[in-house]
Amino acid sequence: MIFGRNIQIKINTYSLRTQIIASIALLTILSVTVVGLTALWINYRYLETAKRQQSLSMVSSFYQTQEKQLTDLVLLTSSHLAFEVKDELDNPELLQEHISGIHNGIPKINSIIVCDVSGKIVAVSGDIIPINSCNLETNPIYTISFNNGERQVWLLRGRKILDKNPESPTLILGIQLDDQLLMEMCDTCDLYHSIIYKGEAIVTSFGDLYTVKTNLHTLPSRFSDVEFQESYEMGGHVYYISYFPLNSKGLEVEVALDITSIQQDQRQQELFLTIVILFVVFVSVLVGAFLAQIIQRPLSQLVKATNQYEQLDLSEPIIIKTKLHEVVELSQVLEKSRNRIEQAISSLQKEKQWSDLLLESIVEGIIILDNDHIDYFSPGAERITGWKEDQVLGKSINSILIASDQSTTFLELLPPKGEKLRSKFILNNNEDRILSITNTQLPVNGSGNFQTVLVLRDVNEEEALSHLLGSFLGNITHEFRTPLTALSASIEILMEEIGDLTPSETQELLNSIHLSTLNLENLIDNLLEGSSIETGRFHVNPHPGNLTNVVRTACETMDPLLKKYGQRLIINIQPDLPLVMIDERRINQVLLNMISNASKYGPSDEDIELKAAITNGFIEISVSDRGKGVPEPYRNKIFSGFVLNKDDYGRMQKGSGLGLSVSQTIVRAHGGQVGVRDRDGGGSEFWFTIPITGET
Repeated sequence: MIFGRNIQIKINTYSLRTQIIASIALLTILSVTVVGLTALWINYRYLETAKRQQSLSMVSSFYQTQEKQLTDLVLLTSSHLAFEVKDELDNPELLQEHISGIHNGIPKINSIIVCDVSGKIVAVSGDIIPINSCNLETNPIYTISFNNGERQVWLLRGRKILDKNPESPTLILGIQLDDQLLMEMCDTCDLYHSIIYKGEAIVTSFGDLYTVKTNLHTLPSRFSDVEFQESYEMGGHVYYISYFPLNSKGLEVEVALDITSIQQDQRQQELFLTIVILFVVFVSVLVGAFLAQIIQRPLSQLVKATNQYEQLDLSEPIIIKTKLHEVVELSQVLEKSRNRIEQAISSLQKEKQWSDLLLESIVEGIIILDNDHIDYFSPGAERITGWKEDQVLGKSINSILIASDQSTTFLELLPPKGEKLRSKFILNNNEDRILSITNTQLPVNGSGNFQTVLVLRDVNEEEALSHLLGSFLGNITHEFRTPLTALSASIEILMEEIGDLTPSETQELLNSIHLSTLNLENLIDNLLEGSSIETGRFHVNPHPGNLTNVVRTACETMDPLLKKYGQRLIINIQPDLPLVMIDERRINQVLLNMISNASKYGPSDEDIELKAAITNGFIEISVSDRGKGVPEPYRNKIFSGFVLNKDDYGRMQKGSGLGLSVSQTIVRAHGGQVGVRDRDGGGSEFWFTIPITGET
């Protein structure tokens, strides 16, 4: 491998000639395309909008014409009846004869009905229409009727025969809206329409061609605002579809506009636009190539002359011979700036390196305020607050440093000059941190105005360390006090009542003294091991040993503690365990910690089980209890000094948190692992492994 080789990175670039030609071509394409497409779109939009409005206007006019024609015929017919048979309106036979004669003279009317005052039909000419009410005097209405199981659409209009007589019979005229009538509306244009009732086509001008039905949509009443909802193909033609209601009971008109010819015109216009774009691009490329040649030649000379400055060598002058005035001026400016640039680059590099190094080395954050707005934000302030300089410049400091209780603003909390503020603030990402802040005033260019300079220091870890140390000392004090109190009480009883105590009472006091001594010894061992771990002096001295003997020694040591709480230790050791390389004293300490924890957090009068067996090249030793177990979130924490303050059986359990932490360090120093898992049937099972390195 060769070191120190210069690595050159080649960056792909394009010549000025290529860029000019490409830019002109691209600009031409964009310009022509935008203008052409805009013109096409406006043309398409105009044609489509005009066609749509025309189609809806034609259909609407058709129905308005039918309504007006029907209204005029009702008025004319009622006037004729009132004049001819005014005195014979109560005679149904005579009335029937007259309306039959009238019907023969107006063939466009499909039905004439006369109702008496009660609404009963008394005379009919033409088709009989089942109507619920004869009160049709106000406006023309559209309705659905059934004839031989088929739906029919009717346009009806009614009027009193005697206009000023409320007791006069009512005359009703009806026009049936059938396929033939709709086809006559526009038999020579590209417009079709159908009458829809509840999603079913009742009448259509398509006739047998009507094979596709679209979903109904309710549209605005103003035709100029109508957007056609969808399109579909039928018989090789494309149609736009729109709807408007005839009545409020589900009767609608579907309008279909044939846009096939419009689409053909659009394709022809698009083809013509494409040809124009290609021609204009070809011309623009030729013009661009000519202009690029004129500009590129002197610029190439300028690039060649300035290549010598790649290594910041500005000793050679720049001389360019060209008739381009701008290039001559550029070369003169570069020549005049040559010495200045060389000196300025050197000076600026030194100053920038110094200032960057100084700001980066400052742990504290510095913020400069102009009134209450941030004018400067140092890298230290970025690290402490989590905000970036470009995110906070110009913003109010009250929106960046927010007190955790949010009862007061930052500037209200800021103490006088020279005093220190120590409080908890909500920083970026809603993180709470404790900051120590001092401030001073910075004059601004002799103007008499001042800016506020804030110096921030993150003391969150100091606070946490202070709380942790206090908690640790409190727990250590409690752990020492408990065995010392028991030890002192037992010794005091022995000293004062030794002559009056029975042998069994004396033995019980001695057992208490022994147990307290063991607890103190185990606590001191954990403290010493913890101290050696923290100072880096911890080490193990492994040698070939028998784990069975170590396990039994630990069990005998903890026997008095277990008897105190009525607990029994069940030992299950696999026979003929192989020799392992261990520090017996430290492994014994691990066992004492685990058995002590099982007794401490397990219920009284319950068995504790200790097992040792070979698994996957390791000897695994486990201690199981019947306590409530260790919750999943705490299983990693308990090996880092975390302890529960109170167990589920009411016994306060305070400790330094060193037992399991020291145990983990000892086991890992032997090349093993330590952990906790749920025990079958309830409880916890603490385990550790030792690699097999000896011989059986």
